[in-house]
Amino acid sequence: MDRGRQNSWFSITAYVLSSFAFLGILLFIAETYFPNQSSNLMPLQRDRISRWIFNSPPWRAMQKTDAAGKAQPQKLFLKLNQKHSAGRSELIYRGLVGRSEFQVDVIILELDPQVSYPHRFKIAEAKKSLRLANLSYRLIAAKKGALHLKRITSP
Repeated sequence: MDRGRQNSWFSITAYVLSSFAFLGILLFIAETYFPNQSSNLMPLQRDRISRWIFNSPPWRAMQKTDAAGKAQPQKLFLKLNQKHSAGRSELIYRGLVGRSEFQVDVIILELDPQVSYPHRFKIAEAKKSLRLANLSYRLIAAKKGALHLKRITSP
């Protein structure tokens, strides 16, 4: 009787452990190959207390955004084929054309946000000054993957 009881506990324990292992493998496969799509539709929302403690008051955020909207950056770093906003337009650096020129596309948002206007500049002339989207810039460096400009303030 003692031997039979020992075998039954061993078989029940093995059955429970194998069931947990099987369910764990199924859960791993389900999460890996079939991710939950509803999490993108309903983002995780923090509770009120943590929002109140860790977020700044809205009037501080408004002051920061107002100040950020008025200030223009003095230096621009444009990466290859990436949009960068400059005032009321967007600039896209398209790369070097040969060894002495580079191309920048300008998108005027007020006129037509779907159309880009290509502009080519000679590097030697751009080191003195160039004008893009009603702002004056001076070329600092033009490389294959990036363009570095400095904004010239008008007196």
